[in-house]
Formats: sequence, C-alpha cells, structure tokens
Amino acid sequence: MSKPVSSEQTLNYKWDVCLSNMFVQSTLGLGIGIISSAIMFRRAAWPVWGGLGFGLGKAYADCNAKLKTFPPIPRELSPNDTQGKN
Repeated sequence: MSKPVSSEQTLNYKWDVCLSNMFVQSTLGLGIGIISSAIMFRRAAWPVWGGLGFGLGKAYADCNAKLKTFPPIPRELSPNDTQGKN
C-alpha cells in the first residue's frame, strides 16, 4: 500500500506548480512583447508591459483554478451512495 499524502504536501506541490507556471508564462509574455515591440511597434514599451501582464494574468487564473479544486469525496462518505440501502 502507498502512504497517504498529507494536505501540507499537496498544498506545497500546488504552490510550486503555481510559481513555476507564473515564471514560465510571464517570461513567455515578456518575450512575445519584446519581439512584437521590435518588429511591429517601432520599439515602443507598451507591448512589453502588455505581454508581461497577459502572462501574469494567465498564470494567476491557472493558479486560482488549481487551488480551488477539491479532492474527490471518498465513496464511503458520498451522499449518493445507495449500496447499503434497500
């Protein structure tokens, strides 16, 4: 049998995923902003900040969704369980 995972370990894992996701997505947004600024907008600063903002916003939305998920209810505690009722 496998050892049960504590809630602290689960929360730490979710935060690690959130922080790494924030770093990757904000870096990608910043890179896309720099490239679009250099190619299309004559080196204006607003595409860089816009790309960074989009990356951070996407990371925030993903992290919010990940932290709001709840583990499934065990079958023994489910209110829809009809096995023992006749």
